[in-house]
Formats: sequence, structure tokens, C-alpha cells
Amino acid sequence: MSEGKKLKIMSLSVETRTHDLLKSSAKKAGVSVSSLVRDLVDKHLNLIVNEGEEIPIILKVPTHLKGDENGLRKWLYVKTDAIAKALCQE
Repeated sequence: MSEGKKLKIMSLSVETRTHDLLKSSAKKAGVSVSSLVRDLVDKHLNLIVNEGEEIPIILKVPTHLKGDENGLRKWLYVKTDAIAKALCQE
């Protein structure tokens, strides 16, 4: 956490299993549970794209791949690689 950042206290209800997992994960990482939760929330929120800040991509998936997890994953890998290359070209 950066210096001078003000924190607001927030109450959060989670299942016992989740609470135990957060505690053990924080202990392994050497941080507090609060710090771990803040980090997880920040990472998740960074994945959310604001309206108008996205590039729409439409994939037409071949029907023969329905139900074929391995084939679909291979096909998606090729497509996502091509999309990444196209979007990163200058």
C-alpha cells in the first residue's frame, strides 16, 4: 500500500471455508488478511472494462467443436494468439 492512502473500514461476510482459505493464504504470503483481500479486489477490478473503453471481438465458433473441449481449447488458443498479435501491432 502506498504512503498517504486513506483506508475505509468495510465489513465483509464470507463462508467459513473462504475465511479459512483467506487466513491460510495470507499467512503463506506473509501479509494480513485485509491486505490480501485488498490486493485480490484490486486485481479483480482491474479486469473490469468500463463502458466505451473496450474493443468488441466476435468469434464464430465452428459447430463441430461443441462438446470437444480439447479441440475447442486448441482452436481458441490459435484465435486468441492471432487477436493478441493484431491488437499489439503498431
